[in-house]
Amino acid sequence: MSAGNSGQGTPDGGDDPFAYLYRPEAGQAPPPAAPRQPSYNQVRPVGERTFGGQQGYRQQHSPDARYAAPETQPGGYGGGPPSDRRRGDQDNRRNGLLIGAIAVVLAVVIGVGAAILFSGDGENDEASGQETAEPTDDGDGGGEDDEGATGEEEEPSDEPETDELPAADITQLTLTGGAALEATFQGSRADSGSYVALLNRQGSTITWTFDFQGEPGTYRVYMGYSAISDGQTLSFSVNGTPREDPVKLLDWNDASDAFDDSWAHTWNLVELVEGENTIQYSCTASCDAVVDQLYISEDQG
Repeated sequence: MSAGNSGQGTPDGGDDPFAYLYRPEAGQAPPPAAPRQPSYNQVRPVGERTFGGQQGYRQQHSPDARYAAPETQPGGYGGGPPSDRRRGDQDNRRNGLLIGAIAVVLAVVIGVGAAILFSGDGENDEASGQETAEPTDDGDGGGEDDEGATGEEEEPSDEPETDELPAADITQLTLTGGAALEATFQGSRADSGSYVALLNRQGSTITWTFDFQGEPGTYRVYMGYSAISDGQTLSFSVNGTPREDPVKLLDWNDASDAFDDSWAHTWNLVELVEGENTIQYSCTASCDAVVDQLYISEDQG
């Protein structure tokens, strides 16, 4: 075979330096022809060359659509078998339904609890309002005993309700022994703004006569006054009967030495009869005080 021959078979001697090794001896049959091999000069497409009857790398390893990975196919899954994915979706749906059901139950429980709570508060408020009705103000006063009571130990407060019981007109009282109607000090609670001045005038007397049409029995007689020091007292009598318990006039405003700032109340228990009653107050000891009110009130017990 001449140079450039692209035929197949055993190369010529010029082409194969080892041809003598398999050249037959004289009188022997020639060996069978070897399979035709392509010449190294023959041009073939890249990847189509065979080596020992095996297909080239490109044909053997070329991608085949039939064996492509599932994740490379349209609509392919990427995280596991389809059955696992469906199971995960079902679990998620069940979890969502369970959470929704729990939320509904909680909402119902909270609503019922709130309704019970608010309705219970209203009932309690109503009940407490009935049981703890605000007591009526019975005015100032103090302790009491078998003979009577005085209000010298109670804080002064506003004038209590008289319930249409007798109340004195300070300008219509009978004043004797040095007691006099004056208006020098400020703060008198009398309608006229005046008061009866005793001011340690020994023997001075205040007499109040009034008509009583209520139920006979025990009542309170209140005195409004002003005193600037403790130890002031007045003796008194009811319907001509002297009382052994004096009227004590305490100074509730220790911070002030002015009669204008020391107005207070005190009271004593008295027995009243139907019709005319007379109460008389007298200065028999220390009575450095002035009087602006006298009135009857129910005994609160």
